[in-house]
Amino acid sequence: MKLLLTDATNALGPALEHELERESFNLVVSSANALDWTQAGAVADYIHTLKPDIVINTLGWAVDPRPDQLELLPKAAANLAAACQPGAVPLIHFSSYRVFGCDNKSRHSEKDAPVPNSDAGQSFLAAEQALQLLPRHIVLRLSWVLGSYGDNPLTRLLKQLMSGEPVQVNTRLRGAPTAFSDAARVAVAMAKQICCGAENWGVMHYCSSDACTHAEFAEQVIHSLQQLDFLAEPPSVERIDQLPETEPVSAVLSCHKARDNFGIQARSWRPSLVPLIKQWHHEQSR
Repeated sequence: MKLLLTDATNALGPALEHELERESFNLVVSSANALDWTQAGAVADYIHTLKPDIVINTLGWAVDPRPDQLELLPKAAANLAAACQPGAVPLIHFSSYRVFGCDNKSRHSEKDAPVPNSDAGQSFLAAEQALQLLPRHIVLRLSWVLGSYGDNPLTRLLKQLMSGEPVQVNTRLRGAPTAFSDAARVAVAMAKQICCGAENWGVMHYCSSDACTHAEFAEQVIHSLQQLDFLAEPPSVERIDQLPETEPVSAVLSCHKARDNFGIQARSWRPSLVPLIKQWHHEQSR
Protein backbone atom coordinates (compact mmCIF):
# COMPACT_ATOMS: atom_id res chain seq x y z
CA MET A 1 0.00 0.00 0.00
CA LYS A 2 1.40 3.37 -1.04
CA LEU A 3 1.09 6.11 1.59
CA LEU A 4 1.80 9.77 0.91
CA LEU A 5 2.96 11.95 3.81
CA THR A 6 2.46 15.44 2.41
CA ASP A 7 4.94 17.30 4.62
CA ALA A 8 7.66 15.61 6.67
CA THR A 9 9.45 18.88 7.40
CA ASN A 10 7.04 20.41 9.89
CA ALA A 11 6.77 19.62 13.61
CA LEU A 12 4.73 16.42 13.19
CA GLY A 13 6.69 15.21 10.17
CA PRO A 14 9.71 13.50 11.81
CA ALA A 15 7.49 11.61 14.29
CA LEU A 16 5.17 10.42 11.52
CA GLU A 17 8.06 9.44 9.26
CA HIS A 18 9.71 7.50 12.09
CA GLU A 19 6.46 5.69 12.91
CA LEU A 20 5.71 4.89 9.26
CA GLU A 21 9.18 3.55 8.51
CA ARG A 22 8.48 0.70 10.92
CA GLU A 23 5.39 -0.32 8.96
CA SER A 24 4.99 -2.14 5.65
CA PHE A 25 3.75 0.89 3.70
CA ASN A 26 5.43 2.01 0.51
CA LEU A 27 6.12 5.44 2.00
CA VAL A 28 6.33 8.54 -0.18
CA VAL A 29 7.53 11.61 1.72
CA SER A 30 6.92 15.11 0.43
CA SER A 31 7.24 18.66 1.76
CA ALA A 32 5.57 22.07 1.58
CA ASN A 33 8.15 23.06 -1.04
CA ALA A 34 7.82 19.99 -3.26
CA LEU A 35 5.17 21.69 -5.37
CA ASP A 36 2.73 24.58 -5.19
CA TRP A 37 0.05 23.00 -3.02
CA THR A 38 -2.12 26.13 -3.41
CA GLN A 39 -2.57 25.38 -7.14
CA ALA A 40 -5.37 22.88 -7.75
CA GLY A 41 -3.95 21.71 -11.08
CA ALA A 42 -0.50 20.99 -9.68
CA VAL A 43 -1.94 19.00 -6.78
CA ALA A 44 -4.31 17.07 -9.06
CA ASP A 45 -1.45 16.15 -11.41
CA TYR A 46 0.73 15.09 -8.48
CA ILE A 47 -1.91 12.80 -6.95
CA HIS A 48 -2.88 11.41 -10.38
CA THR A 49 0.76 10.55 -11.16
CA LEU A 50 1.62 9.21 -7.70
CA LYS A 51 -1.61 7.22 -7.20
CA PRO A 52 -1.37 6.83 -3.41
CA ASP A 53 -3.64 4.41 -1.59
CA ILE A 54 -3.90 6.74 1.39
CA VAL A 55 -2.73 10.27 2.28
CA ILE A 56 -1.69 11.75 5.64
CA ASN A 57 -1.79 15.53 5.41
CA THR A 58 0.20 17.87 7.65
CA LEU A 59 0.57 20.78 5.21
CA GLY A 60 0.41 24.08 7.08
CA TRP A 61 0.03 22.39 10.46
CA ALA A 62 1.97 23.92 13.35
CA VAL A 63 1.52 24.52 17.06
CA ASP A 64 1.33 28.25 16.26
CA PRO A 65 1.11 28.57 12.47
CA ARG A 66 2.95 31.40 10.72
CA PRO A 67 1.01 33.61 8.26
CA ASP A 68 2.21 31.53 5.30
CA GLN A 69 1.06 28.35 7.04
CA LEU A 70 -2.31 29.90 7.85
CA GLU A 71 -2.74 30.57 4.16
CA LEU A 72 -1.54 27.13 3.11
CA LEU A 73 -3.73 25.12 5.52
CA PRO A 74 -7.17 25.55 3.88
CA LYS A 75 -5.90 25.85 0.31
CA ALA A 76 -3.87 22.65 0.46
CA ALA A 77 -6.73 20.80 2.17
CA ALA A 78 -9.21 21.88 -0.50
CA ASN A 79 -6.88 20.94 -3.36
CA LEU A 80 -6.01 17.57 -1.81
CA ALA A 81 -9.70 16.79 -1.28
CA ALA A 82 -10.46 17.60 -4.91
CA ALA A 83 -7.47 15.57 -6.12
CA CYS A 84 -8.30 12.53 -3.97
CA GLN A 85 -12.03 12.57 -4.74
CA PRO A 86 -11.98 10.94 -8.25
CA GLY A 87 -10.10 7.90 -6.97
CA ALA A 88 -11.78 7.90 -3.55
CA VAL A 89 -8.34 8.08 -1.90
CA PRO A 90 -8.70 8.19 1.90
CA LEU A 91 -7.20 11.23 3.59
CA ILE A 92 -6.15 11.73 7.24
CA HIS A 93 -5.81 15.43 7.99
CA PHE A 94 -4.35 16.95 11.16
CA SER A 95 -6.19 19.78 12.87
CA SER A 96 -6.21 21.43 16.29
CA TYR A 97 -8.20 22.25 19.42
CA ARG A 98 -7.85 25.85 18.29
CA VAL A 99 -11.09 25.51 16.29
CA PHE A 100 -12.84 26.01 19.65
CA GLY A 101 -13.09 29.33 21.46
CA CYS A 102 -13.57 30.81 24.91
CA ASP A 103 -16.61 28.87 26.09
CA ASN A 104 -17.01 27.34 29.53
CA LYS A 105 -16.63 23.70 28.48
CA SER A 106 -13.90 21.79 30.26
CA ARG A 107 -13.78 19.13 27.52
CA HIS A 108 -14.76 19.34 23.85
CA SER A 109 -16.43 16.49 21.99
CA GLU A 110 -16.58 15.96 18.24
CA LYS A 111 -20.22 17.08 18.33
CA ASP A 112 -19.41 20.54 19.70
CA ALA A 113 -19.75 23.37 17.18
CA PRO A 114 -16.39 25.04 16.55
CA VAL A 115 -16.31 28.79 17.19
CA PRO A 116 -12.67 29.84 16.79
CA ASN A 117 -11.41 33.00 18.49
CA SER A 118 -8.12 33.38 16.60
CA ASP A 119 -6.72 33.51 13.09
CA ALA A 120 -5.17 30.10 13.64
CA GLY A 121 -8.48 28.62 14.75
CA GLN A 122 -10.27 30.07 11.73
CA SER A 123 -7.65 28.65 9.37
CA PHE A 124 -7.81 25.19 10.95
CA LEU A 125 -11.61 25.26 10.70
CA ALA A 126 -11.56 26.43 7.07
CA ALA A 127 -9.28 23.49 6.24
CA GLU A 128 -11.67 21.08 7.94
CA GLN A 129 -14.62 22.49 6.01
CA ALA A 130 -12.71 22.25 2.72
CA LEU A 131 -12.47 18.48 3.18
CA GLN A 132 -16.23 17.97 3.02
CA LEU A 133 -15.89 17.37 -0.73
CA LEU A 134 -14.12 14.09 0.04
CA PRO A 135 -16.37 11.50 1.73
CA ARG A 136 -13.47 9.28 2.87
CA HIS A 137 -11.59 11.61 5.16
CA ILE A 138 -10.66 11.88 8.84
CA VAL A 139 -9.98 15.16 10.60
CA LEU A 140 -7.75 14.40 13.58
CA ARG A 141 -7.80 17.24 16.10
CA LEU A 142 -5.02 17.40 18.68
CA SER A 143 -4.62 19.14 22.04
CA TRP A 144 -1.35 20.73 23.24
CA VAL A 145 1.41 18.90 21.36
CA LEU A 146 4.90 18.39 22.78
CA GLY A 147 8.29 17.46 21.40
CA SER A 148 11.99 17.86 22.05
CA TYR A 149 12.45 19.98 18.93
CA GLY A 150 10.80 22.91 17.18
CA ASP A 151 8.47 25.45 18.75
CA ASN A 152 5.95 23.94 21.16
CA PRO A 153 4.82 24.43 24.79
CA LEU A 154 7.58 22.19 26.16
CA THR A 155 10.53 23.70 24.26
CA ARG A 156 9.34 27.25 24.99
CA LEU A 157 9.09 26.52 28.70
CA LEU A 158 12.47 24.77 28.79
CA LYS A 159 14.20 27.70 27.08
CA GLN A 160 12.72 30.14 29.59
CA LEU A 161 13.55 28.01 32.62
CA MET A 162 17.10 27.22 31.53
CA SER A 163 17.84 30.87 30.74
CA GLY A 164 16.86 31.90 34.26
CA GLU A 165 14.31 34.44 33.08
CA PRO A 166 10.98 34.82 34.94
CA VAL A 167 8.30 32.44 33.72
CA GLN A 168 4.58 33.16 33.60
CA VAL A 169 2.25 30.17 33.96
CA ASN A 170 -1.51 30.24 33.56
CA THR A 171 -3.72 28.66 36.21
CA ARG A 172 -6.88 28.70 34.07
CA LEU A 173 -5.80 27.31 30.70
CA ARG A 174 -6.31 23.54 30.54
CA GLY A 175 -5.00 20.99 28.10
CA ALA A 176 -4.01 17.36 27.70
CA PRO A 177 -0.35 17.41 26.58
CA THR A 178 0.33 14.95 23.76
CA ALA A 179 3.74 13.93 22.47
CA PHE A 180 4.39 14.16 18.72
CA SER A 181 5.21 10.45 18.79
CA ASP A 182 1.85 9.64 20.40
CA ALA A 183 -0.07 11.65 17.80
CA ALA A 184 1.89 9.85 15.06
CA ARG A 185 1.06 6.49 16.64
CA VAL A 186 -2.64 7.27 16.44
CA ALA A 187 -2.60 8.46 12.81
CA VAL A 188 -0.62 5.43 11.66
CA ALA A 189 -2.95 3.06 13.54
CA MET A 190 -5.89 4.64 11.74
CA ALA A 191 -4.13 4.39 8.37
CA LYS A 192 -3.40 0.69 8.89
CA GLN A 193 -7.02 -0.07 9.76
CA ILE A 194 -8.30 1.96 6.79
CA CYS A 195 -6.05 -0.05 4.49
CA CYS A 196 -7.56 -3.21 5.99
CA GLY A 197 -11.09 -2.05 5.18
CA ALA A 198 -12.17 0.21 8.06
CA GLU A 199 -14.80 2.72 6.93
CA ASN A 200 -14.89 5.22 9.78
CA TRP A 201 -14.83 8.85 8.70
CA GLY A 202 -15.31 12.39 9.96
CA VAL A 203 -13.93 14.46 12.83
CA MET A 204 -12.08 12.61 15.55
CA HIS A 205 -10.16 13.83 18.59
CA TYR A 206 -7.01 12.62 20.25
CA CYS A 207 -5.17 13.84 23.33
CA SER A 208 -3.41 12.26 26.27
CA SER A 209 -5.32 10.77 29.18
CA ASP A 210 -3.95 13.34 31.68
CA ALA A 211 -5.54 16.77 31.65
CA CYS A 212 -3.86 19.60 33.55
CA THR A 213 -3.59 23.36 33.74
CA HIS A 214 -0.69 25.16 32.15
CA ALA A 215 0.61 25.90 35.65
CA GLU A 216 0.45 22.22 36.64
CA PHE A 217 2.29 21.26 33.46
CA ALA A 218 5.00 23.80 34.24
CA GLU A 219 5.34 22.43 37.78
CA GLN A 220 5.90 18.94 36.39
CA VAL A 221 8.52 20.21 33.95
CA ILE A 222 10.34 22.08 36.75
CA HIS A 223 10.25 18.98 38.95
CA SER A 224 11.71 16.86 36.12
CA LEU A 225 14.49 19.39 35.49
CA GLN A 226 15.38 19.38 39.18
CA GLN A 227 15.41 15.57 39.23
CA LEU A 228 17.85 15.61 36.32
CA ASP A 229 20.02 18.30 37.98
CA PHE A 230 19.57 20.56 34.96
CA LEU A 231 18.44 23.60 36.99
CA ALA A 232 21.19 25.47 38.82
CA GLU A 233 18.82 27.84 40.66
CA PRO A 234 15.14 27.66 41.63
CA PRO A 235 13.11 29.30 38.83
CA SER A 236 11.16 32.52 39.20
CA VAL A 237 7.55 31.60 38.42
CA GLU A 238 4.59 33.99 38.26
CA ARG A 239 1.11 32.45 38.27
CA ILE A 240 -1.40 34.25 36.03
CA ASP A 241 -5.16 33.91 36.55
CA GLN A 242 -6.26 35.57 33.32
CA LEU A 243 -7.35 34.13 30.00
CA PRO A 244 -5.67 35.18 26.73
CA GLU A 245 -8.13 36.56 24.19
CA THR A 246 -7.07 34.25 21.37
CA GLU A 247 -6.57 30.97 23.24
CA PRO A 248 -9.40 28.48 23.98
CA VAL A 249 -10.00 28.04 27.69
CA SER A 250 -9.77 24.28 27.32
CA ALA A 251 -7.69 22.20 24.94
CA VAL A 252 -8.96 18.98 26.51
CA LEU A 253 -10.68 16.78 23.93
CA SER A 254 -13.10 13.88 24.26
CA CYS A 255 -11.61 10.94 22.34
CA HIS A 256 -14.62 8.60 22.22
CA LYS A 257 -14.82 8.29 18.42
CA ALA A 258 -11.17 7.31 18.01
CA ARG A 259 -11.60 4.74 20.78
CA ASP A 260 -14.94 3.36 19.60
CA ASN A 261 -14.12 3.28 15.86
CA PHE A 262 -10.44 2.36 15.94
CA GLY A 263 -9.85 0.94 19.43
CA ILE A 264 -7.30 3.66 20.20
CA GLN A 265 -6.52 4.11 23.88
CA ALA A 266 -5.22 7.42 25.21
CA ARG A 267 -1.83 7.40 26.92
CA SER A 268 -0.46 9.60 29.68
CA TRP A 269 2.08 12.27 28.76
CA ARG A 270 3.96 12.02 32.03
CA PRO A 271 6.21 8.99 31.25
CA SER A 272 7.45 10.68 28.06
CA LEU A 273 8.35 13.99 29.74
CA VAL A 274 11.79 13.11 31.13
CA PRO A 275 12.98 11.45 27.86
CA LEU A 276 11.83 14.51 25.90
CA ILE A 277 13.64 16.86 28.28
CA LYS A 278 16.81 14.75 28.02
CA GLN A 279 16.63 14.82 24.21
CA TRP A 280 16.13 18.59 24.21
CA HIS A 281 18.99 19.14 26.65
CA HIS A 282 21.30 16.90 24.63
CA GLU A 283 20.58 18.87 21.46
CA GLN A 284 21.14 22.18 23.25
CA SER A 285 24.49 20.95 24.60
CA ARG A 286 25.90 19.95 21.20
